[in-house]
Amino acid sequence: MQALIIVGHGSHLNAESSAPIYQHAETIRRLGIFDEVRECFWKEEPSMREVFDLIEAEEVYVVPLFISEGYFTEEVIPRELGLSGPAPSETRKLGKTIRYCPPIGTHPWMTEMILRRAEESAGLTDEEAREAGLIIIGHGTERNSNSAEVIYRVTREAREAELFGHVQTGFLDQPPEVGEVLEETPERRVVLVPFFVAEGWHTQETIPDDLGINRPVLSAVTEKDGRTIFYAAPVGTFPEVAEIVLQRAREAGARIPAGQQREAVHA
Repeated sequence: MQALIIVGHGSHLNAESSAPIYQHAETIRRLGIFDEVRECFWKEEPSMREVFDLIEAEEVYVVPLFISEGYFTEEVIPRELGLSGPAPSETRKLGKTIRYCPPIGTHPWMTEMILRRAEESAGLTDEEAREAGLIIIGHGTERNSNSAEVIYRVTREAREAELFGHVQTGFLDQPPEVGEVLEETPERRVVLVPFFVAEGWHTQETIPDDLGINRPVLSAVTEKDGRTIFYAAPVGTFPEVAEIVLQRAREAGARIPAGQQREAVHA
């Protein structure tokens, strides 16, 4: 038997923060690849410390639904789950073999997914996208460079793909600030993609209010200063994230039939 555990941060204040974890878990559950699929959280129930009590399988794959490698993926999750170390790692405990995978945000497929979703969310043709700007928004923190590094890498890869005419990075808590980046982006059409796992205070209020654009509950499109600004959903909510979760598990040794991981996502 093989089991999959998807780990999320969770929140005592915002129920939407855990929604993508449950959505992707259900998508994967429908495939029937794993005998068990469980969710667990740092700030919600079920907690990481109790999740193994819910698992019967002897072979367990743990995938963090986090954007970057850092404090949570390298220290908190291994500690709370009693793992031997950060990903990739293998731990034997409680009669189980537990394989800990890297976070979804650092997977190479992330760039392609962001580009495709940015184009679709704005309803742009390939020609229109080449004349538009794309800004990938990260939280950022000067305490941990890993948070920014993954976003810089994705931005660089998106720029090299040449799908959008102008691709930049903007942050909330470190330079370059997203407001300044938006002001300096010359294109008439600009797509903003938050590199966040879930909808929350930052994506629903902080970013729109700071940039002077519509909150997503009102409209994903803002006409401002002669430009059209499209505000996409956070990357962690994209249906294709379920594919990345499965690919992380496959890379760690999970038995996933070729092609099956795309069935439920694109059904």
